[in-house]
Amino acid sequence: MNLSGKERSFEAQFRKKLSIWPKESPWPGIGVCVILSWAAIYLNTLPFPPFTLSSGQHPLSAVLLALLLGLLLCNAMPSTAKLKPGIDTVVQKWLPVGIVLLGARLDFYDLIRVAVQVLIGATILIAIIVVFTHLISRWLNIEKKMGLLIGVGTGVCGSSAIVALAPLIKANNEEITYSVGVINLLGVVAMLLFPVVGSLAMLDAEVYGIWCGLGIHATPQVIAAGFAHAGDGQTAGEMATIVKLVRISLLGPVVFVLGAWFAYTQRQTIYIDEPVRYSRLVPGFVVLFLAMALLRTLGFLPEVTLHLSEQFVFGAGDRHIDLAGLLSQSGKWIIICAMAGVGLSTAFAAMKAGGIKPVILGVLSAITLALLGLGVAQL
Repeated sequence: MNLSGKERSFEAQFRKKLSIWPKESPWPGIGVCVILSWAAIYLNTLPFPPFTLSSGQHPLSAVLLALLLGLLLCNAMPSTAKLKPGIDTVVQKWLPVGIVLLGARLDFYDLIRVAVQVLIGATILIAIIVVFTHLISRWLNIEKKMGLLIGVGTGVCGSSAIVALAPLIKANNEEITYSVGVINLLGVVAMLLFPVVGSLAMLDAEVYGIWCGLGIHATPQVIAAGFAHAGDGQTAGEMATIVKLVRISLLGPVVFVLGAWFAYTQRQTIYIDEPVRYSRLVPGFVVLFLAMALLRTLGFLPEVTLHLSEQFVFGAGDRHIDLAGLLSQSGKWIIICAMAGVGLSTAFAAMKAGGIKPVILGVLSAITLALLGLGVAQL
């Protein structure tokens, strides 16, 4: 059929608009994450155990409850494919924003002091874990690439480290997927066990927070476990976040060294389909987190008092607004939503096909990381 020039122009414009129209909406996934976050906050305030103890403490933080609710829903549903675009949005885009906003409560100089103190210990810890995992993988007769992926995922920052290292060692999709699954599964287990062990060992909030930051795999799990401290979840959660960001800042050097070492042992030069931008291996939200703390320390996030007249819709009076507190609380709510998303994206069924040896390797590495991390935290 012959079309006129105007009709062809209209068709071209229509096809162009159709090509950029989102094929799958993120809103269902975002909506579920928000609902789960509200449910977690509500459960956290219930006035009976295990949500509230007789002492008034809340052993199950809203952050942890959101992740658990997400886990339950994900593994109870036949499929979460329709929710995936929204879940990815919340986890990948909202979580960094929440972490940045947490910096509004922190003193920049205290943050730097803690980071410098932890840096050496974190560096040594990562090196030990990577070497230990590599040696154990050889003993278990696990393919070298899988051992390196599990080692860097355990030692640095979970699946992000695995994805960063994978192209440098030419890991295939199966190796990447399974190592990410192992790390996520063991990270969830650690997230659940750390608050229990911390309570039994009567660790104070600062030591416990450092331990979480050093001893748990991925950032969301670190935050969830940190805020679950029975005595002072806020302090422990903030400390855990700081320490974890120190580990994340080491991702670039670790990936570079491991990639170069792998190429050397294979007697080949590094070849990848796409160039790795090492400057991006330190996420921008780490810098923004520091910047937010600096703004607070310099007094750019003050407490503000608004004097309202009778014409104001809610009536006259003084309204006190703590900008730093408001930003921090907003960040915590965003993190609760993101934790629900992390839970919704953790399917245990994906672990069935890869065999038991990598799981054993991951367990041994995780136990070693937890024990060494506790030792460093108590120094």
